[in-house]
Amino acid sequence: MSNFKLGMDFSTLYELEELGAKFYDEGQEGDLIEILKNNNIDSFRLRIWNNPSNNGNLYGAGSCDLKRVLNMARRGKKAGMSFLLDFHYSDFWCDPQRQILPKAWQNYSYEEVVKAVYDFTKETLEVFVSEGVIPDMIQVGNEITGGMLWPYGKLHYNEEKKCNENFESLCELLSSGIKACREVTPNAELMIHLERSYDVAAYQEYFDNLEKFKVDYDSIGLSYYPFWHHSIEELESNISNLENRFKKPIYIAEVAYPFTTKPCTDDESLTKLIIQEGMKLSNGDDPYYPMTKEGQVEFLTDVLNMLKKHSLCSGIYYWEPAWLPVNGTTWASEEARKYIHEEYKKSGNEWANQCLFDYEGNALPGLKVFKNWR
Repeated sequence: MSNFKLGMDFSTLYELEELGAKFYDEGQEGDLIEILKNNNIDSFRLRIWNNPSNNGNLYGAGSCDLKRVLNMARRGKKAGMSFLLDFHYSDFWCDPQRQILPKAWQNYSYEEVVKAVYDFTKETLEVFVSEGVIPDMIQVGNEITGGMLWPYGKLHYNEEKKCNENFESLCELLSSGIKACREVTPNAELMIHLERSYDVAAYQEYFDNLEKFKVDYDSIGLSYYPFWHHSIEELESNISNLENRFKKPIYIAEVAYPFTTKPCTDDESLTKLIIQEGMKLSNGDDPYYPMTKEGQVEFLTDVLNMLKKHSLCSGIYYWEPAWLPVNGTTWASEEARKYIHEEYKKSGNEWANQCLFDYEGNALPGLKVFKNWR
């Protein structure tokens, strides 16, 4: 599997470095990207938000605007890695719970949003091209199983018909972004990225509709987090069906597993870790792997070995392996929580125990799984 991409999404790196984060491998301090490169990581993924700030107040979680993403992408490409650019088409997080229109688009009609997707995609990519930092792959949307750019591209389940509706509008939005990608970066591979990677029926319905409405995409991306997406066996069943039915390259676009349940802070004013001691999987099962350094290694080894069995599986991206709990980092600032209408939540780093570095920035054995796997 010499062409199989071993990737990392380090979208918070610019912010982490501003806050003083340090990274170490085998006791030696180093640049994160160089450490990853030395551990056989050959690709990187970065999310981009339209305008992750308001009145000068940054949203946090990397505040992934064009300036920051360009900086990180330039460094990753200089290290010889391939580059996956992830358009969210929002000013902040897009995922199964939220696909919020950018502030600048919130009074737009549907037709105006379709045009805005094209314009924003084209203008953004033209900057990357002019800077000589051309993405090798591009995601048009992030975790869009329920659609994107709500309400215009939101899917609605029809209980009577037992199917989702509004695929035509969603596909027009996707095709608008894809058209811009094809014009500006004709050699880039274009990915459609969903979550719920255990759900064979949902993926089949989704990509059947993309074929029906002639969406011009190249590959399929899946998020796989076992606490929400169950067993590797269920993931593999979905991958097998996708391979057989759609004959497209398949990527695990996001994956992670905790190395500890110890909190990264005792400050009760901050958010708790998203994965905690005693948590069960969303299907009610106990975790299949211990939440330890050894369990993280076992999990990653099993996922990679499963992917190796499938000829169309083309890469994997570990999500935020270096999001250290340094002072000042947060999943969402107060201003950001207003934008996503989640003011009741606390700030802080809820992801730190799923990194491939410990809380002090030391590389964990989980990172060495990638180094040794090929």
